[in-house]
Amino acid sequence: MNPFLRKMGCTDEDRVLITHADDIGFCHAANLGSFACLASGAASCGSILVNAPWFTEAATMSRDGPAFDMGVHLTLTSEYPTYRWSALSTRDADSGLLDRDGYLWRTREDAVRHVGADAAKAEMRAQIETALSAGIDITHIDTHMGSVVHPKFLPHYLALADEYGVPAFLPNLTRDRLAEINHDDIGDDYVEVLGNVATEEVPTIDEIIIDTLVPLHDKRQYYRDLIEAIEPGLTHLLFHPAIDGEELTAITDSHASRNADYEAFRDPHLKHYIDQAGIIHIGYRELKAGQLPDRT
Repeated sequence: MNPFLRKMGCTDEDRVLITHADDIGFCHAANLGSFACLASGAASCGSILVNAPWFTEAATMSRDGPAFDMGVHLTLTSEYPTYRWSALSTRDADSGLLDRDGYLWRTREDAVRHVGADAAKAEMRAQIETALSAGIDITHIDTHMGSVVHPKFLPHYLALADEYGVPAFLPNLTRDRLAEINHDDIGDDYVEVLGNVATEEVPTIDEIIIDTLVPLHDKRQYYRDLIEAIEPGLTHLLFHPAIDGEELTAITDSHASRNADYEAFRDPHLKHYIDQAGIIHIGYRELKAGQLPDRT
């Protein structure tokens, strides 16, 4: 059993689920969609791309609205063809953080290849500090496109989580499971780093559902099926809500899938479905506190 869940009072049979809205701050459409999903209760938490163009709006909505469970979506990448963002810590090309156009790298592979571990740590720190300075009550840190949980950067990522007193998105996966989700290239090194983590004191995730940008225009039943199939332990399910329109369509080919995420998770019936299934629905605020929500 997950040692941290046991410490929180869970049993071997408990199914515990995080429903996480990724890419808040990415654009205006993502902000509107994500906060609607958080307000419905179907999204238990989310995280903000601090480097992205619509961060200021997201920070304002987070600071001035209800006390939603909000983390920092740490990034070393900027993947879109004509919609980019740069580093916060430096504009020095020698840092390795920037591509030839002055933006963060388009792919995770390029980021791992070019960015030094110390430069990555400085950039992650700058993103966390920017969120704190904007008045966001950070509950956790996680990763955009998986870049900062690569073994090259993972020790610094975990050290920053400890320094700032927040949990990190940290899947406790086997080599075989990493291979199943196309991360077999990091299996040995990742598992070695995890071997040094005190899982009784540091929350880790038993299963992740991350490949949810699928070409479906209605994803309500898709998510219900995923949720129904989760097993005992802690599962992190991420999605990318945004409201379709000219802005979103101009940025990404995944606009229809993101809109379908918004439609699915803005519906409070999905929250009801999770609760009726007997699933313990939490965010990172509960992991940070080490305490389950009141289920009475």
